[in-house]
Amino acid sequence: MNSENAKIIEQSVSDSCLSLFEHYQLPLVRVDDASQAESVQLLFCGVLGFSGEQMRGTLLLATSREPLGRTSPTSDASLREWIAELANQLLGRIKNRLIPHGVTLHLSTPLVLRGLHIAPLPRAELAPYLFACDGGNVCVWFDAELTPGVDLTKMVETEGLIGEGMSTLF
Repeated sequence: MNSENAKIIEQSVSDSCLSLFEHYQLPLVRVDDASQAESVQLLFCGVLGFSGEQMRGTLLLATSREPLGRTSPTSDASLREWIAELANQLLGRIKNRLIPHGVTLHLSTPLVLRGLHIAPLPRAELAPYLFACDGGNVCVWFDAELTPGVDLTKMVETEGLIGEGMSTLF
C-alpha cells in the first residue's frame, strides 16, 4: 500500500475512533507508541470483516472493562452486546470517511471475543491504534488490503450522504 493511501486510512481509523467515544462522552487520547499495547489488559473484543471492490479486511476493537462500561447507554446492556455494537459503529464511521475516496464497503456481522488478555499476533506492518482514557484503554487493529491500482487521494462526489447519528424515513 502506498504511503498516501496508508495516511488516509490511518486518519480515517483514528478520527473515527476518537469521534465514536466522544459521542458517548468518553474522550480518548491517541497514544503514539503502539508498542505499549502489548502491556494493556484488554478484556472484550468486537471483530468485523468487510469487503468491497476497492478494499477488504478486518476490524478488531478491544477495550478494558472501564471504557466499555462507561460508554454503555444502559446499565442492563450486556458488555458482550455492547462491544459488538461499538465495533459495528466504529466500522460504519470508517466506512463513511472512506466513501469520499471512492471506497464502498460491505460489513459482516460482529463477532465477540472475551478473555483475560486479548492481542492479535504481532506483525510489524499492522500496529494497533492505541487510545487511553480515564480508567482504561481502547485498541483498534484495522487490517485492510486495497485492490491494486486504488488511489484514495482521488475524491468522488458524495452529495446526499447521511451522517453518523442521522436517519432517513421513507
